Amino acid sequence: MRAGAELNNPLGAEDPGNLARGAIIYADFCAVCHGDTGRGNGPVTARGFPPPPSLNGENARKMRDGQIFHLLTYGQNNMPPYSSQITREDRWRVILHIRSLQPGKGVNP
Repeated sequence: MRAGAELNNPLGAEDPGNLARGAIIYADFCAVCHGDTGRGNGPVTARGFPPPPSLNGENARKMRDGQIFHLLTYGQNNMPPYSSQITREDRWRVILHIRSLQPGKGVNP
């Protein structure tokens, strides 16, 4: 995916406001499926929906920020696109939050 190589997160985790805003947006749009900690165990799985991929798993940890941005923008499989619901800047903030959930990665690898 070219997006992974060409898109880089322009926002920094050193600004606590970016992480805080990313956590709020994640809670509003992502946690229902991916769960509060990103393990893919959100409330929808209790209703019989298939669990989404863990954001803490090896595949997600290996993804570049641009790839995750592309997925947030255009969706994939059961995940809808969020380009019209989440602003471009807030999608980058969500990625910072996702990185903060990943063990051993920290933010913005």
